[in-house]
Amino acid sequence: MNVLRRIGSRTGMALWLLGVWLLLWGRADAATVLSGIAVALGAYAVTRLPTVPFLTRPRPIRLAQALAVFGWDLLVSSVVIGRHALWRPGRVRGALVHVRARSRSDVVLLAVTTSMSLRPGTLVLDVDWERSLFLIHGMPVADPADAESVKHDLLATERRLLRAVGEPEPEEPA
Repeated sequence: MNVLRRIGSRTGMALWLLGVWLLLWGRADAATVLSGIAVALGAYAVTRLPTVPFLTRPRPIRLAQALAVFGWDLLVSSVVIGRHALWRPGRVRGALVHVRARSRSDVVLLAVTTSMSLRPGTLVLDVDWERSLFLIHGMPVADPADAESVKHDLLATERRLLRAVGEPEPEEPA
C-alpha cells in the first residue's frame, strides 16, 4: 500500500507541475502537454521534489463549507481594511501575534498559511513547521482582544480545514 501511496503522491506533484507548465504556455495542445510531461519527468529525475500528501478521506461538503467561510472572511476583511484605509488611516495599528496550531499536517498548515495571507489585514510572516508555530501580522489590532481574535481566526480556519481533509483533530497545544 505504501508503494501506491507514494506513486499517488508523486503523480499529484507531477500533475501540479504539468498544470503550471500549461498555464505558463497558455494553451493545452498535444505538443505542450507532452513537453510538460517530459519536463515533469525530467524534474523528478534530477531533483528530489516533494511529494503531495495523498488525501484518503477528503470531505467535499466540509471543503465547500470551508471555502464559503473563506469567501465570507475575504469580503468582511476587505470591508474592514477599506474602511480603515479611508477613515483615519493614521490611527490603524497592527500587531505581531504568535499562534501555535494544533495540526502537524503539512497540507493543513500550508492551506492555513495561504488562507491567512490572502485575507486583507493578515499576513503570515513566519512558520516554524516543526512546532506548528505561526507569526502573523494582523491589523487593525487596537487591544489584546483584537490580537486574540487573530489567533482565534487562525485556529478556526485550521479546524475547518482539518475537517475538510478528513484528518482527526489533534489535542490542544501546550
